[in-house]
Order: sequence, then structure tokens, then C-alpha cells
Amino acid sequence: MLPTLDDAGRPVAHVDLAAIGVADRWADIAVAAMSTKWNAGPGWTDTLIEAYGVEPDRERLAYYRRLWNRT
Repeated sequence: MLPTLDDAGRPVAHVDLAAIGVADRWADIAVAAMSTKWNAGPGWTDTLIEAYGVEPDRERLAYYRRLWNRT
């Protein structure tokens, strides 16, 4: 697990690399977008995707959300 630090060096998050691999980036973006709802409330999906630097792919977002919710 790698810590993510703020400008003062305080831990603010972590990155779990236990199952690292290469996959469709939208699998991660979809779950990250769902996480913004859980942690910050609704309305942050587009902000997250914009910060990621890609155009929204609503079809893939929906697919990976359905897949995530099935497990």
C-alpha cells in the first residue's frame, strides 16, 4: 500500500497495489466516480472525469457500475 501525502506530508489517502494489472481505465473511473458519491455527495462524477483528463464515456461508466454492483 502506498500512502498519498498532502503538501505538508500528512497522509490523506492510500493506493492499494495488491491486485495491480492492466485493464480498461473505465473500470477504475466508474468505481472512483461512485466513491465520490459515497464520500462527497452527488454531483462530482463529471469533475472527477474532467480531472482525469478524458472525455466521459457514459456507456462504459454504466457498464462498469453494473458490473461492480453485481459482486
